[in-house]
Amino acid sequence: MKRKTIFHLLLLLPMLVSFCFAQSKIHGKISDSKDQQKLSNATIMLLSAKDSILLDFTRSDENGNFSLNTPTQSESVLIVSYPKYGDYYTSIFPNQDYSTLKVGLTSTAQLLQEVIVTGRIPITIKGDTTEYDAGSFKVEKNAKVEDLLKVLPGITVDASGKITAQGKTVKKVLVDGEEFFGDDPTLVTRNLRSDMVDKVQVYEKKSDQAERTGVDDGQREQTINVKLKDGAKNGMFGKALLGVGTDDYYMGQIMVNKFKGSQKISAYGLFGNNGTTTMNWQDADKYGGDSGVSYGDDGSVSWSNFTDPFSGQGVVGIPRAINSGINFSDKFDKNKHNVNINYKYGRISSDGQDETLMSGLINSRTVKTVDTENDQHRVNLKYDLNFDSLNTLTIRGGASQKNLWSDNKREAYQFSAELDSVITEKTREVADNTVKAFNLSALFTHKFKKKGRSLTFNGEIRKDETSGGGSLFSTVHKYEFDTDSITDQRKNRLQNVINNRASLTYTEPLSKVLNLSIGAGIESNKSSSLVESFNKGSGDYDDLDERFSNDYDFDRTSSNYKVALGYTTEKLRFNFTNSFNNDDLQQQNNNTKASFSRNFFTYNPSLSGGYSFTKGKNMWFNYNGRNQLPSLNQIQPILDNSDQLNRYLGNENLKPAFSHNFNLGYNTFKLLTGSYAYVGGNLNLVKDPISQNITTSNGINTYEWNNITGKTNISTNFWSGYYFKLNKKLGLSNSPQLSWSLSENYNFFNGELNKVNTTNYNFTYTFTRDTKTGLNFNINLSPQYRVMESNLQQNSNSNGFVFGSSGSVEYFFTKTLKVYTNYDYTYEAATQAFDQKFEQFLVHPGISKKFLKNESLVLDFTVNDVLNQNKGFSRSAANSVFTQRRYDTIRRYYMLKLSWDFTKMFL
Repeated sequence: MKRKTIFHLLLLLPMLVSFCFAQSKIHGKISDSKDQQKLSNATIMLLSAKDSILLDFTRSDENGNFSLNTPTQSESVLIVSYPKYGDYYTSIFPNQDYSTLKVGLTSTAQLLQEVIVTGRIPITIKGDTTEYDAGSFKVEKNAKVEDLLKVLPGITVDASGKITAQGKTVKKVLVDGEEFFGDDPTLVTRNLRSDMVDKVQVYEKKSDQAERTGVDDGQREQTINVKLKDGAKNGMFGKALLGVGTDDYYMGQIMVNKFKGSQKISAYGLFGNNGTTTMNWQDADKYGGDSGVSYGDDGSVSWSNFTDPFSGQGVVGIPRAINSGINFSDKFDKNKHNVNINYKYGRISSDGQDETLMSGLINSRTVKTVDTENDQHRVNLKYDLNFDSLNTLTIRGGASQKNLWSDNKREAYQFSAELDSVITEKTREVADNTVKAFNLSALFTHKFKKKGRSLTFNGEIRKDETSGGGSLFSTVHKYEFDTDSITDQRKNRLQNVINNRASLTYTEPLSKVLNLSIGAGIESNKSSSLVESFNKGSGDYDDLDERFSNDYDFDRTSSNYKVALGYTTEKLRFNFTNSFNNDDLQQQNNNTKASFSRNFFTYNPSLSGGYSFTKGKNMWFNYNGRNQLPSLNQIQPILDNSDQLNRYLGNENLKPAFSHNFNLGYNTFKLLTGSYAYVGGNLNLVKDPISQNITTSNGINTYEWNNITGKTNISTNFWSGYYFKLNKKLGLSNSPQLSWSLSENYNFFNGELNKVNTTNYNFTYTFTRDTKTGLNFNINLSPQYRVMESNLQQNSNSNGFVFGSSGSVEYFFTKTLKVYTNYDYTYEAATQAFDQKFEQFLVHPGISKKFLKNESLVLDFTVNDVLNQNKGFSRSAANSVFTQRRYDTIRRYYMLKLSWDFTKMFL
């Protein structure tokens, strides 16, 4: 009952806050002081008289009218400006009536004595770049860049550190135009202090090749560039944190940065067992890339069957983690040479239990006890060499090593449609593998004297190797025959992928707005897979099991030819690319000496473009047609008996599927109010799709890849959202968002065609107050309804209502003392597939106090999951198989944290 009362109070909080604050406004009219002509689109800014911080801003309408919020307890300054007119300014005092303010501007031609008012301009637009003046926005003392971004109009930051700027996800955060620890945004936003920042720039960064040649290839990434103050480029700063909690929980952080001119040296170390070392699915690349071997451009894949825990998949129980790195960057010889190198080390171990239930066409229960230990090293290098104004070379390189160890115990039970026991498997598998990766690339551009004419070479070498092995012991019991079979094996594994590619592109400007690009490339991909399974013979593991052993080579040679036409003006950009691929595939079974060859010639067109109605109003679209070639594990069966109840077979007769992908979007951003709206949609059609078909027999599921000839998989989704401030003076803003998705997919189950329709309806509402004084909050409400229908399972589905709410509430008693709480509520209704609802309410309260004159010492007391309800839980559905997972995770604990921000500037 208490939990429901707390939850209902949180839902009512937005309405309570809206009644707690009074409104006060300035209403006025702007005109020419001589002839009384109404002046539309004049700029009106309201600044704090004490520190010149921007409080509100707007523009006059077609009749010269304007309206602004005004503070009720402090003096402010009103500034009005209009082209070719002198600036007007006046003081605004609290508790006075400014409902009929008249502003008369005098043209500069009529001024006998001009008064110029200078001050900080909070936001400016320079071409396609929006620039924020950091000093015009108020944050807490010793705040980080992430805190600064949260108060900039049009920028939002969620709890995980994901940044959205003007409706688009930010992919890169640069420091003075350079990468900082590679492409890891959080190491900038959570490491650098906001008082070091001079400007924050938001723009869409083009690809390196587009920036080199001046030809827009349509590849863009939303980017934030943090420009430091000159005084902040010569000094040392950082942060140290230590936390000790109940039940042996702990955490620690140390970050040190030394900047001297263009030279930047940074190091960090994070450790703990409370899940706060940013181990999530986005961090896989930070510690050496994805587990196993990479996917090729044609869809060819690796054969790794173990999961990289740094991806966030497979981490069960309490993770014990270390995350560290060091970065060095500098420029030499008048910026002719630019070097950026970093090294990272990460280690994680965990143990716990995981239960998975499957219902629908397949009924099963699996209980797994997991114990993992893994560490990863990675080094990255970027070197830019500017020979002269016409010749530029960029070299990138990287090397990594991952050591992956696991000891998994599993009990799996398969049931009939009537839920009778059919077969049981008990397995223990130990795996110890090493994954090594190396890559080196070069991008050279020669620009001719004619503007827009260029020749670009791009080359790359990649090598991936997985080596190791392990042991497998399993017992399978079949209830129908009351028989047991035992597997006792040792395994060896060696897998390699070597990829070489090179391309040459020539660009010729046909006019000032039209460019022609012609390119050719070649690629070689050599893969090999050796897996040996030895049964226990007379005391030793020396009996080779040929069924579960393999030795395959898979080679692919591709040639690619492209012709692209690009059209770019200030408002319109358009690119049409014709890509022709010739792929030769060669397979070799070294055990049987059997070989198999295939050749595919494919045409892959793409079309992209955009139109800018204004600097803050844009429309974009793109289309990609792509032949999806079958991958090695889809063509060639590489059998694995670690899970004997589920078997996977390849199909050498697979043909390419063809996909059509359409995207369309529109967004608008109003600079003066900081509001933005966006709407978009996607449609994906896959003709003759390659699907995984299922056959069940005596409790064993066999998965085999086939083309669903004559059918088309369809998936489409729609999204829209609107962010705007409800009251700038009170710091109130909100964002309603709506999304909808629909998919129609085909596969075969026991020889019958299975058509699965899935629909999701989702609405999200975010309500925020962010002033760093008094009461602040961020509340998200997200109701959702999910529908899944199958022609083979008409009496069983996973349709149901889902509701989620998350957010934070904080109250500042003083500028150095605050109390706060974060919460997360989840509800999933019972369905036909799973007849029990799931509900949990996680609350994490705390109190924080700052000490010392510069407020650099902070003491925090926090409680994680004060109601002790946290349960690892997820539900998913695919091909009429409904899956529910429960697993061990972090629950209630109390922690005391002490952190210190330090700074030492050099003269």
